Amino acid sequence: MFRFLVTLAALTPGQPDKPAAHDDANPLYRELRSPGLVIGRDLRTELPAPTMPDGLMPAEQTAVIKKLIGSTYTLDEYTRKSVVAPYSLRLRDIKTSDPKVPARGVDVYFIAHGDFDGTDTERFIDLIATAAKESGRATGQALSPDDLAKRKITPAADGNVERFAAVTFDFLGKVRLRGTSRAVVTRTADSVVGAAVLDPRFDGDTEFPNEWQSVTKSSGGTKPGSANPYGGAGFYLKVTKLAEPAGAMFVELHVVFNEPTAWFEGANLLRSKFPFLVQETARAMRRELAKAEGGK
Repeated sequence: MFRFLVTLAALTPGQPDKPAAHDDANPLYRELRSPGLVIGRDLRTELPAPTMPDGLMPAEQTAVIKKLIGSTYTLDEYTRKSVVAPYSLRLRDIKTSDPKVPARGVDVYFIAHGDFDGTDTERFIDLIATAAKESGRATGQALSPDDLAKRKITPAADGNVERFAAVTFDFLGKVRLRGTSRAVVTRTADSVVGAAVLDPRFDGDTEFPNEWQSVTKSSGGTKPGSANPYGGAGFYLKVTKLAEPAGAMFVELHVVFNEPTAWFEGANLLRSKFPFLVQETARAMRRELAKAEGGK
């Protein structure tokens, strides 16, 4: 799911840089924060506020990181310039109005290094897209204006650039997810934020549906089962420039998604499988962001 959602964001081109705060400039981010993501019948859940808000002084940024890592790592260990530097992962269970469709919350944090000031919004998206492809088996495509017109979808005319992307991803070797996202990416002097949700207008779509299938292994490879409707997934990714160490960026990803009981027959595999998925994706993103340094 981590790679699935990051790939959805990566396929979403950014908009021209804006000086306004993300709360003002990014309506989708604002919606995820309040009133929140729809994850069940008559139920929404608000995604958490950024751990690293814009506008902090250097000492305040350092204090945020120290509070996050506690005594688990030293500050130098956590912020070192290395693709294998530590990361932080928090998994949360979220109760929904349908006990057959529990939801999960995932919060990921790590430090990456690169040229934030010399990397425009479009370049950030390209870097994240490459990292997502390198770290997992997700494939996808951005929807064209013709794709949207066929479905009578018109991007919002509120000054923001709205984009749509379709992704397919095999999750933990047991579930194949297909989904189409609506997303908005905005940038301030301090950070880049990408917010995305699965768009319910693609529920039941013949070409770009929101659905999942059980996957079974056979001598010929993998075999997907019958398709089931899927909805209730959203996230935002925030990359914040740090004053110290030089060239460092604080990356945080906040995700909420429905996890049908039928996915893993009620077993919670995320706690054992997610650390590896996050580690691989963090390493790939660090490598790509590092390439931006020196115009590489």
